[in-house]
Amino acid sequence: MSDMIDAFRSLKDYKRVKRLIWGVPCPVCREKLPKANAKILEPGQLCRAHKPFYRDPRPEPTDTEFDARMAAHGWGAGL
Repeated sequence: MSDMIDAFRSLKDYKRVKRLIWGVPCPVCREKLPKANAKILEPGQLCRAHKPFYRDPRPEPTDTEFDARMAAHGWGAGL
């Protein structure tokens, strides 16, 4: 059971770091909801906090870009 818990904790940490590295605040949330915290969007992600929905226009990073940027923050392929 402990291995499963460790795996989920690692996955949670990985997602948190990925969001910190690639995420940007939704510009529409900042404009329409100035007192609320803006949603953090990864490339191509859809923000459903308001109508009409906003999609982050940045293209998905290539595998090499993704690996290089994650490795620079200590999340290389060996982990």
